[in-house]
Amino acid sequence: MKLPKNNINIRISIDQDTDHCDINVNHNLSTTMTEEQFTFYVDVIAGLNAKLRTELNSFSHMGSLLREVAILREIIDENDSEISFEPEEEFKEAIRKNDTAKILEFKKKLH
Repeated sequence: MKLPKNNINIRISIDQDTDHCDINVNHNLSTTMTEEQFTFYVDVIAGLNAKLRTELNSFSHMGSLLREVAILREIIDENDSEISFEPEEEFKEAIRKNDTAKILEFKKKLH
C-alpha cells in the first residue's frame, strides 16, 4: 500500500508466542520539501526507529505511568470533595497553649 505524500508509517508486528516484535518505519516524503525539512524528517524517522528498537520497555513504562495518572484522575473526579484535615492532639494542644514554636505559619497568597 502506497503511503500518502508526507506521511510516516510505523508498524510494529508482534509474535505473541516468542514475544518478538518487528519494527518497520517507512515514509513518503515530498521531493518538493526543502533540504532542511527533508533531512529533519529523515533524522526523525531514524531516531524513532532506533528508540523503538532499543527502548520499547521505556515506552511501556511511560504508558503504565500515564494509565495510573488516568486512574488517579478518575478517583479524584469521582470523589470531587475537599481534602479533609483532622489535626493531631499535639497540634490542638499547641494552639491552645499558643506555642508558636510547634506551629508552621503559611501565607494565604504566595504572590
